[in-house]
Amino acid sequence: MTPDERRAYAQTMFAQHPELFPDDRRQSILNGVIEIGMTPFEARLAGGAFAYKVVADKARWPENADPLKVMWAQSMQADDSEIWMMFKNSSQYPGDSDTSFRVYFERGGAIKLRN
Repeated sequence: MTPDERRAYAQTMFAQHPELFPDDRRQSILNGVIEIGMTPFEARLAGGAFAYKVVADKARWPENADPLKVMWAQSMQADDSEIWMMFKNSSQYPGDSDTSFRVYFERGGAIKLRN
């Protein structure tokens, strides 16, 4: 997905599900910048393509739960799942070419960004 396609998709999601995207995060998403506090889905909209690792909350999810379902569910009902998303883009750190970085999530929100 190109940056323009990613932005168009984000705008479609904002229109279809306004309750999931706080106004104060929308511009960062459109700019391709992941911020502390974003959900995994917001991070995906902002950061583009990603790799991931999910350790599902055993109290909520069955063994072998679909990790993408676990990840996207954090927007609606956060739990104790641990999620790592790895991105490579040029929008997170302006002035740099494509930069790889990781985002760590707890309780449905980004708490650490590392490159």
